[in-house]
Amino acid sequence: MIRRILATAFLALLVASPALAQTGQINGVVTDNTGGVVPGATVKALETATGISRDTVSGADGRYNFASLRPTTYDITAELTGFRSSQRKGVVLQANQNLTANFALELGNLSETVTVSGEAATVDVTSSTISEVVDSKRIVELPLNGRDAAKLSTLVAGMVLTSIDGESGKTIPGALRLSTNGTESRQVSFRLDGTTHTDPYYQQNQPFPFPEALQEFSIQTANYSASQGNSAGAVVNAVTRSGTNDFHGGAFGYFRDNTFNSKNFFTATKDKLKRKQSGGYLGGPIAHNKTFFFAGFQATRIDNVGTTQTATLPSAAQRNGDFSSVSTPILDPVTRQPFPNNQIPLSRFDPASLNVLKYLPIPTTASGLTPIPRPIGQQDNQLIMKVDQLFGDKDQINVRYFFDQFHNNPTYVEGNLLSYRNPTLEAGTRMQNIAAGW
Repeated sequence: MIRRILATAFLALLVASPALAQTGQINGVVTDNTGGVVPGATVKALETATGISRDTVSGADGRYNFASLRPTTYDITAELTGFRSSQRKGVVLQANQNLTANFALELGNLSETVTVSGEAATVDVTSSTISEVVDSKRIVELPLNGRDAAKLSTLVAGMVLTSIDGESGKTIPGALRLSTNGTESRQVSFRLDGTTHTDPYYQQNQPFPFPEALQEFSIQTANYSASQGNSAGAVVNAVTRSGTNDFHGGAFGYFRDNTFNSKNFFTATKDKLKRKQSGGYLGGPIAHNKTFFFAGFQATRIDNVGTTQTATLPSAAQRNGDFSSVSTPILDPVTRQPFPNNQIPLSRFDPASLNVLKYLPIPTTASGLTPIPRPIGQQDNQLIMKVDQLFGDKDQINVRYFFDQFHNNPTYVEGNLLSYRNPTLEAGTRMQNIAAGW
């Protein structure tokens, strides 16, 4: 049994190959000060946040390539005996980016280093993909109604939000339907850490983690590679945060109440929405330069009032059999004769009807037309955990678990049977997503 479990875990790590992960690559050419290519140069890419490094050697044509690097900030160094070392600090690699960083080595001692600091402008000369990255700064700092980071996809040219799904029975409400450069609105492919994050039933996104748990979004709208395909629209890749050598964390709380809202000019009353969102996150090292963790939680509570329905209900007098207010004579179904003064004895009422009347409100208008309020109550809890483990210069494993549990209260007002109706019956949806990469 244990062997089967270990074999299954091993196969899962094999399937989670770098080709499917949310990675990028850094490549370039190493030359000397005359422009001639330099083969055999050692090039090192060091993650500044974790201390994890990767090494490679330039080929006969002077080219080097780091494939499947995590999107983060790197210090890149090129060195060869007889030349001064050359270093580029603060190189930012984004998700699904092909970044070019060339080096020109100068003659001198290996102990001498030429350092270029700051973020250098880079151009992707290896791919024709049209894409843009929404980084963590924009994810956290831009205003987001409901704190749904997926809505930031509309910051990219060609992405248009056509509708927001309110279905609460088969999925979690709030999914986006996006059109890319005129395509149909359900042709966008969503990914989370390299795994599919598209609802197979509705062909729209499953809920993404809360903003503080995301590192960045990569939105590719055209000319993306075959490995990113599967849909005619855009490819939206979300990358979750990882821990670093420093502890970072925080807590947050957001509260919206109609008490603080102003009334819409075209409505008689204020909106009834009350939304509370709170949580926290923490990331850091378990073992310095080797093992890192990140964890976070968010709880959302929503109370609102849906569209008010109306119905014509029997008055208090009619509940007692007095239909004298009705001008049309009411016939006795047995004798086929009119009831005197339209008065129906209570003994003639069906017992089932009398029981139903207990759950219907008494109208307050002469016409019997009664408004039926429809309260909305929703609860959503998100949990995310991620661990990165370095086994050596060439082996690294990461495992991420994301959990989202949603509950929708029935729109039922005690004593009013008519308030319980579609489309907001009681429902609960649980989503779990686990991804592993090697």
